[in-house]
Amino acid sequence: MTQVDSVPVREVRHSAPLWRQWNLIWNFAQRDLKSKFKGSALGWAWSLVVPLATLGVYTIVFSVVFSGKAPAFGNGEDGIFVIWLFAGLTAWSFFSSTVNGGISGLIGTGALLKKIYFPAYAPVLGSTVAQGVQSLIELGLYLLVLLVIGNVGVSWLLAPVVVGLLVVFSASVATALAILNVHVRDLAHLVSVALQLLFYATPIIYTLDIVPVSAGGIPMRAIVEWLPTGLFVEILRDVTYGLTVGPWQAWAGLVGWTALALGLAVLVNRRRGGDLGEEL
Repeated sequence: MTQVDSVPVREVRHSAPLWRQWNLIWNFAQRDLKSKFKGSALGWAWSLVVPLATLGVYTIVFSVVFSGKAPAFGNGEDGIFVIWLFAGLTAWSFFSSTVNGGISGLIGTGALLKKIYFPAYAPVLGSTVAQGVQSLIELGLYLLVLLVIGNVGVSWLLAPVVVGLLVVFSASVATALAILNVHVRDLAHLVSVALQLLFYATPIIYTLDIVPVSAGGIPMRAIVEWLPTGLFVEILRDVTYGLTVGPWQAWAGLVGWTALALGLAVLVNRRRGGDLGEEL
């Protein structure tokens, strides 16, 4: 007789479609929202204090010390660096917080996942929703300031499209990395380092035109310009700050990166996102 080697097979349970998991995702989101500022004196005020403090530090360093200049507003008025910077930080903070929150959110449900089964993406998307609430507050404040100074245009109608693509892209990246991190715990540390590098590689605190076209034969400006985070920051600024629709190539890039991230998340979830309770 031929001996057949036994290969352990991970059990993968079929769960309901994503849109039927909303109650579960919302429960995870509520848990994150309640625990976020639990026991703090200022409570939800921290959702504005922290980003505004960060904004103030960057403004002093890059606007006052390094004399950073912002492009003109779409209405023709002289640009204001702090407002221009706030747009970039709002988009970036949502992406980075979603990725970090998704990784820690899935790991944090280890004890619960050992008792009952639920899709691995549920706590990740719950964290995304919770982070989205804070980011919407920041975005609302940014748009309110633009409204007060009269920098409003028809291009604002495209802002929800940019935000929607950013949500899908960020949640997809967070889901893929969170599931992979369960199997390779060093990944979380690598992601932390990568996000720090990506922050400075993204034109958030500087304009794209100061990046050299090439350095040592490497097309530096093209790389920075076509980074997914760079595209989201630039297009959000185009439609809200610059009052333009932005180049169609950038929009094609946004859709392409989002589709790629979504496909990767689906693939990782199907292949590695089975019963993770035994891994956690």
